[in-house]
Parts: sequence; structure tokens; C-alpha cells
Amino acid sequence: MEPQETGPTEPPSTDVVLDARLTLRQLDLFVAAAEHGSFAAAAQHAYVTPNAVASAVSDLESVLGATLAVRRRARGLTLTPSGVRLLDGARDLLRRASELRLSIGEHGGVPVGPVAVGCYSTLAPTVVPELWARLAERHPGVELSVTEGTTDELVARLAVGELDVVIAYEVALPTELEVRPLYKARPRVVLSAEHRLADRDAVDVRDLADEPLILLDLPPSGANTLELLRRRGVRPQVAHRTTNIELVRSLVGRGLGYGVQFQRTAVQTSAEGRRLVTLPITPEPRAEPVVVAWPHRLALTSRAQAVVELAREVLAAPH
Repeated sequence: MEPQETGPTEPPSTDVVLDARLTLRQLDLFVAAAEHGSFAAAAQHAYVTPNAVASAVSDLESVLGATLAVRRRARGLTLTPSGVRLLDGARDLLRRASELRLSIGEHGGVPVGPVAVGCYSTLAPTVVPELWARLAERHPGVELSVTEGTTDELVARLAVGELDVVIAYEVALPTELEVRPLYKARPRVVLSAEHRLADRDAVDVRDLADEPLILLDLPPSGANTLELLRRRGVRPQVAHRTTNIELVRSLVGRGLGYGVQFQRTAVQTSAEGRRLVTLPITPEPRAEPVVVAWPHRLALTSRAQAVVELAREVLAAPH
């Protein structure tokens, strides 16, 4: 019996085939449930009912053939190993989908859309206003949002995609981040204008060894200040610790001690209106680089890149 002729056989496809039942909305609600820890909290965040969130997660489990989360009434939602793997991929897919949508609206390469910037708390008052104002002039289609916090807080948000870039002191950043320099900041002593050393051009911190220190205890500033003093042979007499730079300045203005700050300010009064002086330290200490950083593994969007380039341009002047 003669074999029947057949047409050419197509090679097996190597393309990834997406199930049509898997939707971006399901992934979005799954990510919300994972990040908020319960269907109820995710529903409030997404403006839907808890049943809608639960249904989206169940549909994903059906499509993928895997259990993604364990539901416990008293303890909320716990991701399984499969759920943890999906979470990273879902975040990336949602980000790419958002980028695709926004890129359609970019005409002639003009950046548009949101950019989330994290800024170390004490840097924000002297960094954010100029950057925001110049960005509005240069790239009006970019919507800037700013989150303040400690370096650890900002890096954690960067890692989960809540921030595009962060502006912080390089010394405290993980080495796996991509960084670009902005400027260098040197520590300065803050004194009441009535302090015995206020009329000097610079201050040797050893002359303050017996005086109380009002410590800005905000990582990494607190540790950097204590290390600076110890390197100069000073055992700091810490009178008060605070994470609020303005409280440091107000207590100094009252004559209750001296402070050390790494950022410069044009305002030489405390919040209470008391006169202050900020003086260089002698011998001159090491400058701390201030940088803009983002995850090394991620390519910046065009609008985030525009923010980085503008930050390097406008913040290069001494601060």
C-alpha cells in the first residue's frame, strides 16, 4: 500500500502561548491582594468588592493550575511558592503593559506619564522644590510624585517597584543599584548665633567635646555623625535624639546643644525664628556623595530617564 502524501510538517512552535482567560485585571488584583495581605484590604485599594478580588485569584489559579495563596480567616493571605514567583512576574508584566500604553501617547519622543521619586528626608527640602519646578518647565507631561523616608525605607519601596528612582547618600545604598552622582555634601556644625564659637570661620569639633549634642538620629545621618566625632577623638555627649532636622535646629537655637547636618540651607533661623549659624568643620571632613539610584536590572523608562538627567543638571550646584 502506497503511503499517502502529506503537506510539509510545521516545526513545533517555541512561542509562549498566553491563555486568553488570563487578564491584566486578574494580575492587578492578585498583586493588590499579595501586597495588602487580604482580599478586603485589596478590594478597598482597588475600589472593588472582596468577592471580586477572591474571584480574580481563583480564576488565576484555575488558568495556571497552581495554588497561589493560602487563605486564613484570622491571619489573612499567605502566598505559596508559586504565588511568590507569580508576584514578581505579574509586577513586571503590569509595568510593561503600562509602559506600552504610555508610549503610544508619547509624540516625537516627548516623555509623558508618572514618575515616582524617593528622596532621603533631610535632602528633600533643598532638592525636591528646584527639581519639581524645573521639571514642570522642561517636561510638563511628566507627573512627578515624591516619597520621603530613610534610605532603608526608600530602597525597600524601590525593590518592589513602588519607586522609579531614589535620591540619597551613596554610602548607605546597596551595591547592586545603578547610581549616578548629583553632588557632594560635607557635614557642618549648627550653633546658636549666641554660642561662644559662632563668630569663627570654621569649628574644630574637639572644641565641642564637653557640650551636649542634639543628634539627628535618622539613618545614615546619625551613624555618620557619631563616626565623624569619634574619628576626631570626641566622645559625643548626646543630650537628645530626633529624626526631625527642624527639631535639631530649634533645640540648638535655644542653646541646648550643638548639631551636625550634612545638607546646607539658606535659612539661618530655627522654626521659632531664633538665629543660627552653620559653620564648616576643620580639618575638613570627607564629603558624602549624593546620588540618584535605581535597580541595576531594570531599564529606566524615558520619563524616568528625563528626571535623572534633569536632576544631574540642576542639582550639580553646591548644596
